[in-house]
Amino acid sequence: MKPILLSILLSLTAFCDISVIISPNNPLAKISQKELADLYLKKTDTIHGIKVIPIDSTDTKTYQEFYQKIVQKNPEQIHAYWVNQIYTGDKQPPEKLSPEELSHAMKKNNKIIAYSSNPLDGTITLSVK
Repeated sequence: MKPILLSILLSLTAFCDISVIISPNNPLAKISQKELADLYLKKTDTIHGIKVIPIDSTDTKTYQEFYQKIVQKNPEQIHAYWVNQIYTGDKQPPEKLSPEELSHAMKKNNKIIAYSSNPLDGTITLSVK
């Protein structure tokens, strides 16, 4: 089962290296930058009524670039956000997986959504607007 890639096309230069990946069994058809940011900040767990589980990258550079461009927060701001959320008992940050772990997890759970600078094989079907 190959994951479907969601190409982030917010800017020709800003997002040429990051793709959003989702299981081919997930019916999600499109996603906006705000929806993606809210999902990764765990302000929501559904997009267009479809439950999804965000997964972070273990690659530090990709992680930082994703949050800077999609969530518009630098690493210190993200860290502070999650410290606050954990302290209040409200939320936990997304789990971090390596590309190999992600590929294995996506085969088992079609609700996973992730991002990668080295996308897995798949079909580009969704664009972030």
